[in-house]
Amino acid sequence: MVDNIKKYEKTSIATSILLIIFSMFLIFKPEASLNFIVIVIGAFMALVGIIHMVSYFTSNKEFRAMSTELIEGTMYAVIGIFLIFKPNILNEFLGVIVGAWQIIQFIIKFQFAFNLKSVSSATWSLMLISSLLHLVFGIIMIINPFASIVAITTIAGIILLVTEIGNIAESVYLLIKVD
Repeated sequence: MVDNIKKYEKTSIATSILLIIFSMFLIFKPEASLNFIVIVIGAFMALVGIIHMVSYFTSNKEFRAMSTELIEGTMYAVIGIFLIFKPNILNEFLGVIVGAWQIIQFIIKFQFAFNLKSVSSATWSLMLISSLLHLVFGIIMIINPFASIVAITTIAGIILLVTEIGNIAESVYLLIKVD
């Protein structure tokens, strides 16, 4: 049992070290990290597209007669290749999507705040402030989507770094205690 715990914790430390390295890229090279992630997504989509196309051409006539595999595969492959060569496009689009989502959250929370006020809840003002923060963040993200996504990537890197340092400390502590 002790050997299994030691093995697990050593693997956990190695994984945490790799994630710390990844977090450093997120923190210090957020644009390059985003582009890399989009390129990986693009490569995956292109691969899925190729698999769909191969499936279409290798299936029997009856299946092909009703199949959308060829068009589906072509669309995935084209989008994947496009993302590989133009990764910045998705980064900006993603910022706009997150900004729009924040504005939708503002609308929902704004109404909820007034619903709480109508039932004399003391927390309605906190909900109103929260909704206004969603509105501000949403507008900022729509106005400057790429910089917003870069900032979010940096923050995610910091959070990942802190949690992985904690994981290493926990694993080292357990390794010391099981001896």
